[in-house]
Amino acid sequence: MRLCFVVQRFGAEVTGGAETHCRWLARRLARGHEVEIATTCAVDYATWANHYAAGVDSVDGLKVTRYPVARPRSPSDFAFWSDVVFRDRFTREDELRWIEENGPFTPALVAALKRLDHVDLFVFYSYRYYTAFHGLPPVARRAVLVPTAEDDPAVRLPVFRDLFRRPRGLLYLTPEERALVREVSGNESLPSAVVGSGVDVAPGWETTEVRRRFSLPRRYLLYVGRVDRGKGVDTLFDYYRSLAESWPETPALVLAGRAVIDVPAHPGIRHLGEVTEAEKFALIGGCELLVLPSFYESLSIAVLEAWSLGKAVLVNGECRVLEGQCLRSNGGLPYRRYAEFAPALRLLLERPGLREAMGRAGRAYVDREYGWDRVEERTRAFLQGLEETPVARRSAD
Repeated sequence: MRLCFVVQRFGAEVTGGAETHCRWLARRLARGHEVEIATTCAVDYATWANHYAAGVDSVDGLKVTRYPVARPRSPSDFAFWSDVVFRDRFTREDELRWIEENGPFTPALVAALKRLDHVDLFVFYSYRYYTAFHGLPPVARRAVLVPTAEDDPAVRLPVFRDLFRRPRGLLYLTPEERALVREVSGNESLPSAVVGSGVDVAPGWETTEVRRRFSLPRRYLLYVGRVDRGKGVDTLFDYYRSLAESWPETPALVLAGRAVIDVPAHPGIRHLGEVTEAEKFALIGGCELLVLPSFYESLSIAVLEAWSLGKAVLVNGECRVLEGQCLRSNGGLPYRRYAEFAPALRLLLERPGLREAMGRAGRAYVDREYGWDRVEERTRAFLQGLEETPVARRSAD
C-alpha cells in the first residue's frame, strides 16, 4: 500500500504522545509499504512557530513533506475562543474559529492532500487539530483517523461529531477511547480497530550514572511528561506536599519534562527539565514507582514504558483510560482524590513485594498486548482490509 501519515508536527525533537505514536507506527509500516509523511514546519505546539524548512525532508528514512504554518497560535486569542466554546453559548462558527486558533493553521497542507492521487490511504492523527479537521473531509473515502481522543471538553463539541463519522475507518489506542468516541458521535457502524502502541526502550541507559548526574536520592517517585495543569501536575504538587507534611518518610518527587507551570520550591520536589530518551529510561529504572496524575489520556506511553521496565504505577482513576489500563494489567493502582492517593501511595511504598509483583504483571501485560509485532499486525490487517474494499479507492473521493 501507499500510505500518507498526516500529523500536526513530526520529528525526532517532537515528544508529544500522538506524534511519537505516529513516528513509531509509520517507521514500522514502512518496512512493508510505501510510507510518506505530510506535516507542518512546527515543533512547539504552544505557538506552532515555523522551525523546520518547508519542503521535502527525511526522518528515520521516511519522506517528510513540511508545509509552513501560515499564522502562529496566539495564546490570548486561543484562550478567548476556548472560553467561548467551553463556557458560553456558542455557534458552529465559534467552534470553527476555535479549531483555527488551536491550529496549526496550515491551509497549504490541506490543499496539497487533495492532489496526492497516488496515495491509497491517508492516516490522520489527532482529531482536534486544524490539519485533521480540514484535511480529512476532502479525502474521506481514503482516510483513516487516529483520534487520540481524551475525555475532555473538546471531544464533546458538536463540530466534531461529523468528523468522527467521515473517515473510512478509525484506529483507536484503547477500548476506552473507542467507547468515548462512539458515545459522542454514534459512529459504531464504521470499521475500527483497537491497535494500542508498542514501546521502544532506548538503548544504553544506566541508572547509576544518571542518579549521580542529577544528584538524586536513593528513593524517589517519578513523573514523566509535560509539567502542566492539563496533565494534573498542579494537583500532584498539592497532594505530595500534604503527604510529605504528614509522613516524613515520603520519598522525593522527581519530574522529567518541560514545565509550562511553576514548580513549587519544596525540599522534596526536583524538576530535571527535559531529558534524553536514555536518561528517561534510566530515571524510570531507578524509581520506586511512576505517578501519573492526568485526568485526560487516550493512551499513556509513560505507563507502558514503566511497565516495560517492571515498575508499578499510581494513576489518576478519574481518567477512564488509565484506570482501565491498571485493571486489565494489575500493574498499578488508580486513585480518586487525595483520600485515596495518600493510602495507595503508602501501601505501594511500604510493601515492596506488592510493588514488585505489580511491576512484573505490568511487564507481562506490555509483552502480551503492546509488543510492536502485535500492534503492527493489527494495524496492517485493518488497513489492508480497508484498502481492498471498493469504497476505499481513490475514485470514490
